[in-house]
Amino acid sequence: MDKEKLSGLDKAAILLSILPEDKNVKIFKHLKQTDLEKIIKRLLTLESPDKETLKKVIEDAYKEISEAAPLRLLPENLRKILEKALPPEKVKELFDGLLLAEQGKAIFNELEKLPSKVVANLIKNEHPQVIALILSQLKPNKAAEIIQFLPRRQGISNIQEEVIKRLASLEKVSSNMIKMVANNLEAELYTIGAGKEEMLSGLDIAAEIVNNLPKDFAQEILDEIRKEAPSLADNIEERMFKFEDIIKLDNRAIMEILKQVDKNDLLVALKGAPQEIIDKFLANMSKRAAQMFMEDMEVLGPVKKSDVENARKKIIQVIKNLIQAGVIEYGGGGEEML
Repeated sequence: MDKEKLSGLDKAAILLSILPEDKNVKIFKHLKQTDLEKIIKRLLTLESPDKETLKKVIEDAYKEISEAAPLRLLPENLRKILEKALPPEKVKELFDGLLLAEQGKAIFNELEKLPSKVVANLIKNEHPQVIALILSQLKPNKAAEIIQFLPRRQGISNIQEEVIKRLASLEKVSSNMIKMVANNLEAELYTIGAGKEEMLSGLDIAAEIVNNLPKDFAQEILDEIRKEAPSLADNIEERMFKFEDIIKLDNRAIMEILKQVDKNDLLVALKGAPQEIIDKFLANMSKRAAQMFMEDMEVLGPVKKSDVENARKKIIQVIKNLIQAGVIEYGGGGEEML
């Protein structure tokens, strides 16, 4: 523990860790709910402070505690204190829930570190819905790697397409659902925020994962999904490239877009757009063309929001066509797995 980088929460946790239980009971009774949650989470992960750290935190009392060994408030002691300070149901909600949440963080961090092939082997026999829930807790690029290592066939359908479809259909998931999934795995997987529902943008997660797949593989998955659920495939594709993602394109891509888009559509689409996106297009025009474009934007005046949205959809469609044709690149940075 770096005593020079101690936060206020660190100092509070260290102080509580060396106070008698009856003092902690009194303090907990006066803490707000949010503060209590924060301090409990910190206590559960607190490292034993050394004497120098103790001196920094409670310098005025250093002489009185110099002979005492630094103590850590262990989970069982913490529960005992909470039971004296709070109603039983509140203890269960705060202690059990937060403890599972902290365990969940560590578990998912470990999954991120494991080779993708190992994770795929661990979950390959699970139901596609279960796999989708697990992958929704991981980074999109990691999830994309894992998907490529899953077996190509499960029954009559490809498991990859099934997982993407179910990811795209996720709206919210409760900690209890993740806990049920975890019980079927060798490792215990718990979501953050136990006891609460986590709002998920399943379509966005699915789109991010597909974006990280090799292009041919991504297209194959979308084509298979489209056979059974055309609107779902369209919704995933729609989120695979958003207007704001233009900033991620390189200058060569922007020049190709400028060759294809209708000037009037671009003028309307850029109304109210972030300045960095406007600058991206202007930087790839000649000085004279950029000047004329800005003058046209000023003359254009106010534009209906619906007109702006429609113009942006046209621009996005042009970009998608260019990506599909291989003229410009976006996403799909991974390599085929052997």
